[in-house]
This record gives sequence, C-alpha cells and structure tokens, in this order.
Amino acid sequence: LVLRSTSTTTAMVGQVTGTITYGASGKVQVERYYPSYRAWRLVTAPLSGTGSVFSTWQNSGIYAAGIGTYVTGTIPSNAFNGLDNGPQLNSSLKVGDALTVVNDTKSMLLSTNAASAANKGFFLFVRGDRTASNYNTANSNITTLSSSGSLQTGDQTFNAATTLGGYTLIGNPYASPIDFTKLTRNNLDNSFYAWDPYLSSVGGYVFMTETFAGSGIYSGIPARAGGQTGIIQSSQAFFVKTTGASPSLLFQEISKSSVNNLNVFRPMNPPNPATMPSFRSNLSFYDNTGKVVLADGNLAKFDDSYNPGVDLLDALKFGNVNETFGILSGNTSLVLSCRPILTKADTIFFKLTRTRQFKYQFEFEPTELEQDNLAGFLEDQFLHTTTPIYMSGSTKVDFEVTANAASAAADRFRVVFKPSVIYTNLTANVFNSDIGVEWNVANEFNIKGYDIERSNDSVNFTKVANRTSSGNSASTVRYNWLDVSPAVGYYYYRIRSISNNNVIGYSNVVKVKLNKSTPAMYVFPNPVTENSLHVQMNSMPEGAYATRLINNLGQVIVTSTIYHWTGTATETIQPKNKLLSGIYQLEVTAPDKTTTIIQIIVK
Repeated sequence: LVLRSTSTTTAMVGQVTGTITYGASGKVQVERYYPSYRAWRLVTAPLSGTGSVFSTWQNSGIYAAGIGTYVTGTIPSNAFNGLDNGPQLNSSLKVGDALTVVNDTKSMLLSTNAASAANKGFFLFVRGDRTASNYNTANSNITTLSSSGSLQTGDQTFNAATTLGGYTLIGNPYASPIDFTKLTRNNLDNSFYAWDPYLSSVGGYVFMTETFAGSGIYSGIPARAGGQTGIIQSSQAFFVKTTGASPSLLFQEISKSSVNNLNVFRPMNPPNPATMPSFRSNLSFYDNTGKVVLADGNLAKFDDSYNPGVDLLDALKFGNVNETFGILSGNTSLVLSCRPILTKADTIFFKLTRTRQFKYQFEFEPTELEQDNLAGFLEDQFLHTTTPIYMSGSTKVDFEVTANAASAAADRFRVVFKPSVIYTNLTANVFNSDIGVEWNVANEFNIKGYDIERSNDSVNFTKVANRTSSGNSASTVRYNWLDVSPAVGYYYYRIRSISNNNVIGYSNVVKVKLNKSTPAMYVFPNPVTENSLHVQMNSMPEGAYATRLINNLGQVIVTSTIYHWTGTATETIQPKNKLLSGIYQLEVTAPDKTTTIIQIIVK
C-alpha cells in the first residue's frame, strides 16, 4: 500500500504484513513480523519521535511470547544499559554508517525528534522472541518488533558522508516501499548495498546496480531469484556511496512504490505456496497389475498468520466415490488445512473413508518443515505401529485394508510430531587431566547415533567423537565419552543426535574449565551406571596390574589382572555377576608393587 496521506491506517511494512495503528496522541504504532530464521538484517523504524531500543524492540526487557527480541552488547548487562546477557558478549545491534556497536539500549532511540528524516539505520541480529533457548544457535521462533511515533510523510532529505568514496547507512523513512530510481541523488553513486538474509548462514551483502545505464532495472551481485530489486521495502535500510561534495538523498511522495518484495526479508507470510512450510499426504492403491494409482490426497500449510480452527482459508474435503482422504480439524474434514507454525506437540489427524480391501500406499512430502529435533511419525492404531517420516524428502509407507472392519476405521492413521530424542541430562566434569562427558536421553526411538561436539568459544563446534545408539528404548539411556588430555582452557560440549531418517537434534551446551594437573589413574564414569568398570590409565608404565574390587563389608568380590601397554588407554574390568548398588573400593597394584585405591559408587 502506498501511503500518501495520514488518513491511511494500514500498510505493508517491514517483514511480512505490518500494521499501523493510530493513538490518541497522534502517534502511530508500527509492527514488524520476523520469521523463525536467525539472521542479521539492515533495518529502520519508519517513524520520528520513537522510544528507545529497550522500550520497543526489547519489549522493556519483559518476556512475552512472540514479542520483542534479545539485544546483546560487548559489555555485561546491568540495570542501566538495558542490554541482555549474551553468551559471549557479542553485539547483536549496530547503528549508523560505521555500524557502531550499541552498548546502551535504554538511551539509544530508534529515531530523533527532528522534523525531517528522523529515522536511523540499524544492523540487527534477530534471534526470535525473548525465549531463553533462543540464545542457542539452533533455536529461534517468530517474533513481532513494535515501535511507535509520528508517521513521516512529504520530503525527507538525508545528508550523506562527506568523505569521497564514503558510505552512508540510510533507512527508508516511509511506511511504504520506494523506487530507488525515483530518489533524488546529489553526488551519490547510482547504486546501493542491501542485505540478503538468504545468503550463507546469517545473510550477506548484495550490491545493486543498473543492468545497463539508464535502464532503471537493478540486478544484484550476487544475484538470487526473488531477491533484492530496485524497490526498497519499508523498514529496510541500505548503504549509498558518496561521489562528490555535499551529498544527499531526497525521498519524495512520488518515490513511493506499490510493489512489495517481502522476499528480501525471508518472510513466512504472505505465504508463497511453492516454498512455504507444508505437509502433503497422498494416498495410492496397487491395481491388479501392481501399478501404483493415485487415489486422493490432502495438504496442510503452516504459517502463524493462520488460525488453529477452521475458517475461510481452509477448504472442505468433498466425498469421492471411493477413497476419501482428509485432514480432521475438530469434526470437519479438510482437503486443505491452514495451521499455525508446526511445533513439537502437533498432530495431523486423518480421516480415511470409502476404502476397499486393497493394498495401499501413503506418500508424505514435507516442505520447509525441518526444525531442530522435530521428527514426524505415522501412527497406525490398527497395527499399533509407529513409522518414522523423513522431514526432508519423501516417505512411502504401505498398508492394507482387509476383511477386518478395524483395518478400515476412518481414524486409523495420524501423524504425530515430537522430539526425535529428549535429553534429560548433560554434564562435563574434569577427571585429573581429562574431561568426562555424560548424557542421558529418554524415549530414544529411531536414533542412529550421537556426535559429541566440542568448542572453544561456544559458537563454532567441531565433531570430536561419536556413539552408536543402543537401540529403541522408552526408558532412560545413559552414554559417556572421555576427552583424553585436551589442552588447558575452557571447553564447551554439546550432543548432536542423528535419527535413521536424518532428523538432527541438539542438546544444550555445557561449559567446563580444565586446569593443568598430573595424569593419574581413575574410573570413568563414576558413579558406575553399567556393570563394568572403565579404568583410565594415563601415561602408566607397561605391565600387569592386579585388581581387587572390595565392597563396604571388606569382602573381595572381584579379582582380575589388567595387561596394560605403555602410555594412555582405557582398560575394562567386567564382573561376572551384577554389582549391587553401593560404595566400593577398587585396589590396583602396579608392576612395581605400588597400590592405588579408587573409591567408586555403583548406581
């Protein structure tokens, strides 16, 4: 919508759909919706006389689902600077031509009270809302950033950097897209830099230049289909280059455009049917030649602009002569179900009627539904089976309707979305010169294995080891790994689970400090959680080591001999009988007859 008068009350602003609301004070409130994608963005608030970053984009430091975001700085937070505590004192907000770090969000205003061109340009890293887990690089969600102030209309003139060849960050002052070709440039280059959040991991700069001089058609370097054009969106900021004295950029009402290109913000709304998150379910049957014949299907779309119930955006399922395959919402069967963004507690209930005694096949095709640790499972309530579904790619599942009436039940099937694995504990502890990492998981199902990842800065993780899954289990499963003799310093560890259908799930991150210490001999893990004792021997001499395991009554219950080669290794003592819970002493006698006593606990 092109805003040309103060009587207009709605507009497309910023990320996805925006709204402008008039207040009694004559100020307006502008909201920008950000999708569940962690990235940097060049942004502005197209208003004058706004509040501070803290009172607007940080929601005054108050958590509210889907509102505000974290803003961290290069100094610790305190009651006066408004910053949020960051994992590494990294800045997530910069301002101005030099992208200066903002370390006081309470005093940093989104705009000035100037009569013209009052809005500022910012470089903002959007993590999602103020949910605690959004500090984790794997987590994010949708959030709304709000600001209020006076709508800017009429001529808006920005002065640019006076240094020849210098760059100036300018924010679109209007609650409307503008056409760069219709701006009045005074000693500024006929090109600009924008930010494309699709590039790399968290976005990248794209240089916009005319395809050929005077064409008015801009292309980007690098170029991306659906990316930045010569139309600059409301709440978007961009860089211009100075080419002469007294440079300036003039925005006028005639500069406004009715073309919205919200793909420059990587939006989730308005929906793009080709790329928006969706879950397509097809039903086919095998004919008498064995050929697969498509019979029916349905589609679920996911976006937070959708309501959880049935409304005009949903489409009813019309009954077919034979197989009729719909999605249930309450008691309504739908061919198209428009729903809020998928979470780890959602279920798609199917209604399958008018089947015949055939062999059938489901084909499930998720699009843009991959999330950390989100897995889909087809549940068959007739066979009482659970089948994993690929969250990227196609999954085909065969089933049969027989003479048993229960096999034709309309509610036989549903798809349940839930965590691929639930981490219940992760610890990292120093054992002399080594670090022991232990983690517990619950409801382990369809897991291929686990990668242990290590970092020195809590941001860049590297795989250092892996563990194969012990198999499907509804009870708690314990795993451990020993990081032998890493260098002195701080370490961060996390676990990355990999399912058999390629769903990735990360644990939280734990931090540990390793000080210099003398290598020794010890049992890991301790307490012992399995019926075996793993003795870590660091830089020990070669030879036979006699061991005795003594219970709290002084009784020797296990004797063995460890044959150890020179150096560092993990040796295992395997009792024949199951050890009872309690406190034990492991006595180890070295080849030189010196004895080491290690107290252990058996759970």
